[in-house]
Amino acid sequence: MKISQQKQFRQFYCQMLRGEWEGILPQDLNFWYMLRSEGIFFCVWQKFSSTQRQQIPVEIMAGMDERMHEASALRMKHSLGHILRELNAAQIPVICMRGQAMAEALYEPSSMRVFTDFDLLYDEKDSLMLKQVLGTRLMYAPPEKFPSMFKKGDLVIDLHTDPLGIERIQSWAHLTPLRAPDFFKYASEGMLAGEKALHVHPRVNLPYLCFHAMKHSFDRLIWLYDIALLAESMEGEGWDEVLQGIREYKLERPCFYALSYVHKHLNAPIPDAVLNEICPDMGWVERRLFVRHLKFEVIPYLAERLFARMQPDLQHRLAFWKETIYPSAEVRAQIAGGGCVKCSFIRTRIKQISRATMLFLRETFLLIRG
Repeated sequence: MKISQQKQFRQFYCQMLRGEWEGILPQDLNFWYMLRSEGIFFCVWQKFSSTQRQQIPVEIMAGMDERMHEASALRMKHSLGHILRELNAAQIPVICMRGQAMAEALYEPSSMRVFTDFDLLYDEKDSLMLKQVLGTRLMYAPPEKFPSMFKKGDLVIDLHTDPLGIERIQSWAHLTPLRAPDFFKYASEGMLAGEKALHVHPRVNLPYLCFHAMKHSFDRLIWLYDIALLAESMEGEGWDEVLQGIREYKLERPCFYALSYVHKHLNAPIPDAVLNEICPDMGWVERRLFVRHLKFEVIPYLAERLFARMQPDLQHRLAFWKETIYPSAEVRAQIAGGGCVKCSFIRTRIKQISRATMLFLRETFLLIRG
C-alpha cells in the first residue's frame, strides 16, 4: 500500500472515531482491511448509522458477524475470569495489561476493544507457583521456544515480569526506570472479568501505554485510541500526578508523540501545559519525523530511531543498535520461526536491513530536496 493512501486512510479513521464522518464510505477493500488491522473496526462500527452500515462493501460484511464477535469477546472475558479466579485462590497477584483491562475500563460496550491474548504482569518470585497453576489447574502449556507464553487451543497467555520487554532487548533498560514494582505500587483493587483484580493508576498506566505504542512505531491506531480514552476518562483531573510519573520514568518523548497525536486527531483533552512540559529537544531530522507522525504516516522503524535517541550516551546507543540487529539467542530463534535458526534469522535480517537501507536513503534524498 502506498504511503499516501495509508495516510489518507488513517485520516478517515480518525474522523470516524471522532464521529465526524458524514460522507459516502469508501468502497476500496484495502480501506476496510486496514481498518481491521488497526484494531478499530468495531469502534467505528458502533458510530455508523444504519444507512452508513449499508454502504460497507458486501465482501467485508460477509466476514462480519456482530453476534459472533460479541460471543467471542464474551468467551475471552470468561476465560480471563477463570484465570484470575484460580490465581486469586493461589494468592498470586497479577496485573492485566491492556486487552480486557482497557476494554472494561474505557469502552462501552467492552466488546468494541478487540485483543488476541492476555498480557499478565507478575512478580518474579511467584513464577514457579504461577506456572504450576496455569499448567495443572488451567491446562495451559508453553509452546516450543516461547517459555513465557502459555496456550490452550486458541487462548494465549503472555507472561511478563517486566512491562517493557527488557528480557528481549536488554538495552531498553536504559530508556526508562519504569519497572513492574511501579505497577503494583500504584495499583488498587477492583473487578475485572467478574473477578477481583488490580487496576493501575494513570500515573503509571498512561506513560506505559505511550511507551508501548511507540515500541510498535504507532502502527496500530487502537493503542492510540486507548490513550485518548484514558485521557478523556480523567476528566481534567490527575494530570499533575501523570506529569510526575512521566518525568520520574523519563518517558517524555513517547508521551509527547502519543499525546500530541491523540490531542490533535482524536480530540483527547490533553492540557497544553502538559505538552509544553514534556516536549523533548529535537534536532532537525527528528522534527521532520515528528511532523510526518502528526500527518498520519506510520513511519517504519520509528521506534528504533527514537529509542536510540533516548539512550544516555553514544556507548549505550551503539550497544542498543548492536542488540537490536543481533539480539539474544532466544530472540533470534523466535525471529527465525523454525528450521535452521542461524540460516532463517540471517535471511530475515538481511531482508529487513535491505529494506531499512532503502527507506533511509529515500528519506535522506527527500530531506535534501527540502
